[in-house]
Amino acid sequence: MDSTRSKVTKSSLGLGLLAIIAAGCNAGSDGGLPTGTSEEGPKAGGQISGTAQKTVLDERVTSYGDALRTASLKLTDKLPTLQAVKSLAASKNPGGDYNAAIDHMVESNEFKRRMIRWARDTFRQGGGDLDSAPLLFARIVVEGRPLAELFTAASGNCPSYDDKAEKFVDGECKNNAPVQAGVLTNPGTMKQFYSSMAFRRVRWVQEIFACTKFPAEYAENPVDKGAGQFTSPWAFDSVATAPINFQDTSAVICANCHTSINHIAPLFANFDKSGMWKDSIQVMTPTAPDPQTTKLSHWLKDGEASAWRFGKPVKAVPDLVFQADGHGNGHRWVSSCVNVHSLPHPAIQYVRSAP
Repeated sequence: MDSTRSKVTKSSLGLGLLAIIAAGCNAGSDGGLPTGTSEEGPKAGGQISGTAQKTVLDERVTSYGDALRTASLKLTDKLPTLQAVKSLAASKNPGGDYNAAIDHMVESNEFKRRMIRWARDTFRQGGGDLDSAPLLFARIVVEGRPLAELFTAASGNCPSYDDKAEKFVDGECKNNAPVQAGVLTNPGTMKQFYSSMAFRRVRWVQEIFACTKFPAEYAENPVDKGAGQFTSPWAFDSVATAPINFQDTSAVICANCHTSINHIAPLFANFDKSGMWKDSIQVMTPTAPDPQTTKLSHWLKDGEASAWRFGKPVKAVPDLVFQADGHGNGHRWVSSCVNVHSLPHPAIQYVRSAP
């Protein structure tokens, strides 16, 4: 890591991550701030929405020793030494010494390895040619780069890791994608989640980065359909009826999910089983007796185009983050991504920010 980075910058890396993580997966449905928080951070002293009601949270006591043990386990997978805990307890400036300890952990090789393991678990892939997406995330975090690069980086998206030298190695994703977009065009990810009609790729993006399962969109006024209610804001007849009937209502209302899914899936359809981009659709429609190459008409009715959500059209994968985020910088998607499984240090933020 750049040795010229100031202590404030190092601390900001830890605090920035921790602030995102502390709420777990409580982000709102639009991927925004978690419930009960504001741009300034969590409400102090159990205050919610301007009320002064006290809770057990008001009885919390700052304990830097406990926080150090938690931080060390979460950030490096090992306990601090007894001497480190005793020194912190005897310190005249425990807050400053605690911050210094966090800075040291964030700069360590143990933190690199911890972030790599966490990213593999979170991204549901890793090892061999499935390692580059998790490694990109780990590298962005370790190097203190903007987390939005996870979706917007146009080069250097397939790094490797030299275990002996304990460092990341530059690498390009040579899968012929017209434009690279961080992990969204990663060949390992496209290979890992290859499936009929690209539906597993869509599900991966939704669950990992939007932090919710399908259905993902809801209309203000549901409409009775068959055995249930149609709750999507899309037109019910926007999805195809052949060769698969996505308008079927005999058991469940397929369109509740598929009006969203079918507008996203075409964006990922040109990646083949190996994650390579081709100039034509590479996924199959599961028809009997033999599958057939998917056509746009298998997903959508004539006149429909790809989109992230209702009213948010998207022509290519790199544009997804602009529509999903609303600002074009990926911040909301990053927050949801990090919140999904809680990065390795969810309990530190309160103690670190305490007076």
